[in-house]
This record gives sequence, structure tokens and C-alpha cells, in this order.
Amino acid sequence: MIESIEEIASISQEAAAGVEQTSASTSRQTVPWKKLQEALSKLAEEMNGLIRQFEL
Repeated sequence: MIESIEEIASISQEAAAGVEQTSASTSRQTVPWKKLQEALSKLAEEMNGLIRQFEL
């Protein structure tokens, strides 16, 4: 079972890294890896904030 948003973000980053390696072999890549990583990080931070609100 997934315990935290950080773990979800880590799994997502690992999956995205695999996708990046696959897309690197093609001629086009629609979303740069850095931009995707930043978006996932921001999403994880926002979700952690929401979870903390419900824990209080």
C-alpha cells in the first residue's frame, strides 16, 4: 500500500524516467522531462498541504 504523497511522487518520477528514456529514442517529445518533474513536485506539495488540513 502506498503510504504517502512523497511515495506516489517518487513512483511517478521513476515511471516518467522510463518514459523519458523511451521517448529519447523517438524524434519528438511533447513534454520536456524537467517540466513534468516540476509539475509532479508541485502537485505532491499541494496534496500534502491538503492532507495536513484533514489530519488536524
